[in-house]
Amino acid sequence: MIIVETTEAIKSRHSVRQFSDQPVDQGIIKQIVQLAQRAPSWVNSQPWQVYCATGDSLTRIKNEYQKRDQAGEHGHPDLAVMSRDDWSSVTQSNMKQWRHEIVHHFTNFDEAHEQMTKASNTLYSSPVILYITIPKASPDWSIFDAGAFAQTLMLAAADRGLGSIPTYNSVRYPDILHKVLNVPQNERFIVGISLGYEKPAKINTYHSKRQPLSEVLHFSN
Repeated sequence: MIIVETTEAIKSRHSVRQFSDQPVDQGIIKQIVQLAQRAPSWVNSQPWQVYCATGDSLTRIKNEYQKRDQAGEHGHPDLAVMSRDDWSSVTQSNMKQWRHEIVHHFTNFDEAHEQMTKASNTLYSSPVILYITIPKASPDWSIFDAGAFAQTLMLAAADRGLGSIPTYNSVRYPDILHKVLNVPQNERFIVGISLGYEKPAKINTYHSKRQPLSEVLHFSN
């Protein structure tokens, strides 16, 4: 039974890009974060911290982000980014396929672009964003640990009927997040996870495909 429940949580989790305005009970947030704490970490370092933005604090973040966007200010996240043109050929191929699938999911390119841009610019209208940080004084391995924590958190959320999406877009302006969420300067933002109840919308019916197992799994006997 446990195997079935775990498998269903993995299969049902997908990136939700439009949330309903139904609030998420604080008790449920506590439950999924507590479950996520079961994630492994190097020498049990448990480097993660979680800062939960809801209500007025989340509205302030969204408004400040919108002002920066309108001013044409580029993001300056704590983790380095690189041009997609510099990514490996395999990952570029996956991204191109993803964009192709999205366009065909909608009526045309313009609709797809409008819907995806609007969703991203509004931080997916989610009622909750969980910001995951790690100390600046930590090795790169702590980024892996934070990723394991984030995935465990999203699976726990799926198990409770909540949608989620992890985004770079939510951590583009860490100075705003430090100020609004009162996060110490010795913490760096790894990712923000938008959380809430999925809204019935066309944009949410798109589920990205995965590469064939033969192209991912390599045996050496």
